[in-house]
Formats: sequence, C-alpha cells, structure tokens
Amino acid sequence: MGQSQLFQGIIELSTAKFWDAAKLEWKISDIEMSDEWQTCLCGQYPIRELCHLINTSNGNSTTVGNCCVKKFMPDLSSNKLFTAFKRVRKNIEKSLNSEFIQLAFERNWIDQLSRDFYLNIMRKTKLSEKQRKWKVSINEKIVFREIRRANVRLKDLSIEGMNPIEKTKENQ
Repeated sequence: MGQSQLFQGIIELSTAKFWDAAKLEWKISDIEMSDEWQTCLCGQYPIRELCHLINTSNGNSTTVGNCCVKKFMPDLSSNKLFTAFKRVRKNIEKSLNSEFIQLAFERNWIDQLSRDFYLNIMRKTKLSEKQRKWKVSINEKIVFREIRRANVRLKDLSIEGMNPIEKTKENQ
C-alpha cells in the first residue's frame, strides 16, 4: 500500500512502462468532492477529494486522491482547487480562484467569456448587481455540475428517488 502501489497502478494503465515516462501521459480530467468515502489508487482510505485522470496516450482513466496527484503532477495546485471548490459550495457568492477558473475553462465547464469575466472581477470587493448575478450563475454551473455527476452515478447504481434536482422541480 502507498507510493509503490500508486506507481505500479499508473504504470499498468500507461503505455510507457517506467514511472518517469508513464507519469507524463496523464492529465487531470475532473475533480470531485465525493459525499462518500473512496479509496485512492495507492490504497489510501478514506478520501473524499478525488482527482479523475485520463491517459493522453491510450485513453485509460483512473482516480487518485488529492495528495497522490501531486506525486506526478507537482505543478497542479490541487489544494487550491479543492479549497476554492469547498468555499463556493458552502457559500455560492464566494469566489473561486484563478486556478479553478482555468481548469473549468480547459474542461469546457465554462466558456471563454465567463472565464475572462470571472478573472476580471474575482478580486473586486464591490460588484454591481449584474456582475454579482453573473458570478453566482458561473459558480452555480460549476457546483451543480458536481451534483448532476453525482446523480448520474446514483442512476448508474439503480438508486431511485435520490435525485435532488428532480425533487426541486417537483416542489416548484
């Protein structure tokens, strides 16, 4: 269990068969704050801060924890990403950070206009009502993307009646 298990798991899923080359094949495809405890590729349990990775050489995918992703993506500020996400999930009017906005743009969660707007206003303390609403709508798009993904997983597991989006629609 641990680092060697992580290295072995990544190498097995990679085209390259040596760690230094294999780790370069991977990029982050998504991050997730899981509501349920998960296990990292290294065997660490419990974790909730998940980094979903995709291999750019062969299309394989895997999930690792926030700490393990740093072992082969040292430039990724995963702590900053999760801190920003948790802050906005707790209070939708708070700001994401530039790292998270860039990730959201690169993953097509937001468009370029939204990215440019957010980067322009994110350090401002006073926003117009129109700016505040746009910022909140971007935050909601990102936070609710996470909820929609969770609902897809629930449907995949054939768990019915747990969809908070459907419940909200029924109550309106």
